[in-house]
Amino acid sequence: MSLWIQTAVAVAESGSPAIAAKVLSKNITTVYRHLDSLEHSLGTKIFNRKNTGWTLLEEASVLLNTGKELEKVLLNAEKELRETLDKTEGVIRIAVSHDFAFHYLAPRLRAFCDKNDGIRLEVIVNNQFTDLETGAADVAIRPDNNPGDSLIGRRVGTMNHAFYASDDYLKRHSEPITLTTNNHSFCGYGQEIADYSAAKWLDSHIEEKQIITRFNDTNVMTNAVISGLGIGLLPCFVGDNLENVQAVLTTEDAIPVDIWLVAAETSRDRSKVKVFFDYFAEMIHADHDVLMGKPYLNQM
Repeated sequence: MSLWIQTAVAVAESGSPAIAAKVLSKNITTVYRHLDSLEHSLGTKIFNRKNTGWTLLEEASVLLNTGKELEKVLLNAEKELRETLDKTEGVIRIAVSHDFAFHYLAPRLRAFCDKNDGIRLEVIVNNQFTDLETGAADVAIRPDNNPGDSLIGRRVGTMNHAFYASDDYLKRHSEPITLTTNNHSFCGYGQEIADYSAAKWLDSHIEEKQIITRFNDTNVMTNAVISGLGIGLLPCFVGDNLENVQAVLTTEDAIPVDIWLVAAETSRDRSKVKVFFDYFAEMIHADHDVLMGKPYLNQM
């Protein structure tokens, strides 16, 4: 109803729906619709509609004063809201997958917080896409080649995958030469993360009987690889930093996955979101070699 009252005030002050439409940057059809809706809601006419001009009925004159006060309140509220959104302080809720949060993001958060002491972070860890459109998080770091069409995003890097096995596993088995080498077992991705690029690649290149165990959490799968359960297809920034684990079965296909910083349309202009985007875009770009992986850097 506030829009209807704003329209009525503009018509009362100008004496003309056409002039009010220009003042409000609306088409005249919208002005008439607002006025009709307001009068219908009040159950009474509030204007003398004459060719010489529109004037408020005497009993509706209170609407003019009240409408002006309401307009001031709305303008002040809008100003306060914009000032709040423009502040580079407050909480940023970041949605991120388990492995990226644990192995990459967490060790780098301190540097961001030290540089931006007015911003507090809330990290939401989930292997499924968090719905930014509903406000479940402000931004997301998505290692995915399809981050979501309805979001505002920036592609900031690429990460590769490679096969890794523990020293203990390799002591008990000969080093694999090909994916189909007999007597080798692989740790697979579970149903909940079957859409991961690495999961799709693995399932299309090895037989089901070669999968010794499937996991719906990449961190648990990584621990299984460390323990010597089987060979794992892991992001290079994870596998390269594991103790007593080494890369095996280097393939020509690095299984590259794009890394995106994304936000909902409603968050794109918030200063704190811009600060986050700029900082982590620069950091991920600087970590190009870490994300590319030692097995592929050694091929260059």
